[in-house]
Amino acid sequence: MVAHRSWHAFAGRLADILDACPACARARGRSLMNPLPADRPIPVHALKTSYRLPCLLRLSAIVMLATWAGNLLIRLLGVATLAPAAWTHTNAHEWLSWLWYGLRYDALLVSWGMLAWLLPLAIWRARGAAKPMAHTAFAAGVIAWFIVANGLALAEHCHLRDFGAPFGPSLFGALDGFGARSEDAAFAMHGATHLPCAGLAAVCAVCLGAAQAWCTLRFALVSAREATWQDAVVQGLVISTLLVVGWGRPAARLMEEEGISVAREATLDDLLVNTPVRLILALKAYRATRVDGDGDSPEQAAADALRSRGFADAAALVKALKNDGELASDQGEPPGDDATAVLLRAPWHRTPVNDLLAAHPPHVVFGLMQGWGGYGLSLDADAFPIAGAMRRHLDAGWWYRHAVASRPDTFSTLEHLLLNSGNPGSLRPDIAASTTFIGAAARPFRRRGYRTVFVYGGARTWRDVGRIARRQGFDGVVTQAEIVARYAQADARGYGVYDGYLWRYVHDMLEDADAKGQPLFVFVLTAGNRWPYNVPDDAATGPFDLTKGWRASPVDDAERETRQRGVRAYRYAMDALGDFIDRLKYSPMSSRTILAATGDHRAPQWRDGENASLSPFEQYHVPIYLRVPAAYVPAGRPRLDDFVGHRDIFPTLYHLALSDTPYVGFGEPLFGEVPSGRRYAVAQQRYLFSTAGAQDLRSGVTYAHAGAGDAERLAQQVADANASLALTNWFGEMQRRVRQTPNPAPASTPAQTPGVAQDVTPDVTRAAAPVQ
Repeated sequence: MVAHRSWHAFAGRLADILDACPACARARGRSLMNPLPADRPIPVHALKTSYRLPCLLRLSAIVMLATWAGNLLIRLLGVATLAPAAWTHTNAHEWLSWLWYGLRYDALLVSWGMLAWLLPLAIWRARGAAKPMAHTAFAAGVIAWFIVANGLALAEHCHLRDFGAPFGPSLFGALDGFGARSEDAAFAMHGATHLPCAGLAAVCAVCLGAAQAWCTLRFALVSAREATWQDAVVQGLVISTLLVVGWGRPAARLMEEEGISVAREATLDDLLVNTPVRLILALKAYRATRVDGDGDSPEQAAADALRSRGFADAAALVKALKNDGELASDQGEPPGDDATAVLLRAPWHRTPVNDLLAAHPPHVVFGLMQGWGGYGLSLDADAFPIAGAMRRHLDAGWWYRHAVASRPDTFSTLEHLLLNSGNPGSLRPDIAASTTFIGAAARPFRRRGYRTVFVYGGARTWRDVGRIARRQGFDGVVTQAEIVARYAQADARGYGVYDGYLWRYVHDMLEDADAKGQPLFVFVLTAGNRWPYNVPDDAATGPFDLTKGWRASPVDDAERETRQRGVRAYRYAMDALGDFIDRLKYSPMSSRTILAATGDHRAPQWRDGENASLSPFEQYHVPIYLRVPAAYVPAGRPRLDDFVGHRDIFPTLYHLALSDTPYVGFGEPLFGEVPSGRRYAVAQQRYLFSTAGAQDLRSGVTYAHAGAGDAERLAQQVADANASLALTNWFGEMQRRVRQTPNPAPASTPAQTPGVAQDVTPDVTRAAAPVQ
């Protein structure tokens, strides 16, 4: 009996702290937050007092339902006003996915709000049941929760309507030093014109929040009684559930930078995440991508880029470029500010006149394959067939075995290739969504009448890449939602699409464009060869001999299974690309389609300490593969024995496909004669590799001694590389000197960037030294 009384008292105290739930023991009828020992009679005066106290279980459920209902109304308002066409061309599966993930994001928000805001208020009210102050604070807290959530959601709705994008990292960038920039006054005036709309939105937020709060207070408050041990168990389960929902594995998937994409209509994805969660995601992205100097003007950032490479000013860089032969000798020594004009012309080149290309432009497909590292491909053998279907194509095309990646990760590599910008951070939504980079890869193709399409195997919400691509010269953007809508089995369990279906989609696009006689440029970014290494059930299963790829097979079963999955994913990516080439080879457009493919960085399968002894080249090596139809093969010999890099790919494609077209480029074509001083590759914007040796441009450490190379030629290449990288970084900053209006420009009329060479600038582009 004594033990029973002690346990009952302990359970009552625990439930008292956690705000006991009356739903579990309604029949007992005892006081909730005034627990008494089990053998103590209840005083008569206690029965006359009936406090209304919050039940934690009911409170969580009602707040969840009310929050979801309010956000759903606002989401539907957004669909009706911003994307009315979505009602007709969005299928049932997409709508169900949209509702499901919206509910999950709202559950995530409610779990945070309950734990950090409403639960402390509920406990305070329960502890001070007889205090009017506790009643008022709890009611005010509930009302504030709904009004703030609704107000933020309606504010984002207005932002999406006016600026064409939901809240993002640019919001926090704008708040830093607001008022210090000249354009801030114009932005404030623009916002002032929307005050009536903002006032109406505030009234709607208050009215909707009041209705939600009334429902919550009406159904979550119950009569007081004594807590029991069953109440403590229920409340422990409620709080545990909130913790799992808010910080557990389901929440991690929702908070990944890849984001969630559920429908072909981009506006549905924009409306999917509730505003408080989006603000947290935007703040994380802002902190992750913020670098020193973000608040500087483009001119100041460009000057800093020059100094970081050892050049005092623009005139010093012009002098270095002239000495290296990268500037026309007749341009002379630029006096004063004229150095800026010379540097603005320096990256511009022009492809030669070619009657065949003018009359019969080929289709061009460029594939940036995630995790296609060259070290894994170098291990291919009969005992370790990791090259898969690509083995029969590598030697049949142009396979550059001495290529290196420009950057260390997928996003920065995409930034380098998509924008032709050397400085990191150019592809951030707050910059790329408001700036049209004239060096963007698709613009020369678009200028010559190509239809340009960006295809990504993941979600368009990843770094807002879908909206950015449209700004940077692409007529169309295809992402995970479009591919899954055509091939339902393409979904890689929520982590993008399988590469095989992505390449199948690209092949269908080529067939459609070829039938219309429309030249097509496709920029492809795969998303399959990454964690958790999902592959279709019919992919090559292995098992693979892990000792061929690692010094020893791991003893741990879990690690061995992880490596098997990784090798299988690499092999599947090779099979998917090889099968695409097979289909292309036997299709009518085979003779008029150019294909280029490369990897974004080192294969993630070999990123571990066991292979830390890899040479610098093996660490940064990626393959570059080119397939060029016979009619378009250039006269120059392919530079298959040279060290090359990502910077050389698009100058090559421009020369192979475009006649008499200006372009921005910092590399050399992968065929023909190139001066010995420029026959090198730079990895990670730092490590130089060439047949003359290798050197760390930052520290000056040489990896190949003079006896194994050519010290004099290596020194010449190092000087040229420093000047070229300085120009790349400087020009990348100067491209954003003048930003466009926040509204994205229509795809058919891309906005221009004043201050630097534009799409059609004959005087500027022809003044640059042409590449022969």
